[in-house]
Amino acid sequence: MKPQLQASLLMMGSSFLFALMGVCVKLASARYGAGEIVFYRGLVGALFIGGLVFWRGGQLGTRYPTMHLGRSIVGVGAMALWFYAIGQLPLATAITLNYMSSIWMALFLIGGAVLVGASDRVDMRLVATVLAGFVGVALVLRPSLSHDQWPGALPKGARG
Repeated sequence: MKPQLQASLLMMGSSFLFALMGVCVKLASARYGAGEIVFYRGLVGALFIGGLVFWRGGQLGTRYPTMHLGRSIVGVGAMALWFYAIGQLPLATAITLNYMSSIWMALFLIGGAVLVGASDRVDMRLVATVLAGFVGVALVLRPSLSHDQWPGALPKGARG
């Protein structure tokens, strides 16, 4: 099989599995909290990775335990917030907001530059591009939010 075809099939498979995970999280959120869903997803992942490493005769040790710990804390927190959003919002809206993460990140970086007084170094073409991307996605996908869904839709850094 050609490498390009194999890579394409892997990307399609991973997209399908992420979509399936979103559906499963949405269905599970009717009965379980986001923290419990994150725990079970992590448990399945840890068992799979542990089995794969054992099967290949490897080990799970690392030379950078504190860096892995920090990344794990941030990753678990982000996943819990994402699963919370999936549980609180319509699935299409939650996924739309998740795919807009790069636009949100650019918007926060530009806002941070303005807050620290470095607004003179912010290129206005970048600001226009970020705003056009945000408006474009919002116009095309038209995510809908009712008044009681705003807490689930807030960007990760804006939740109190």
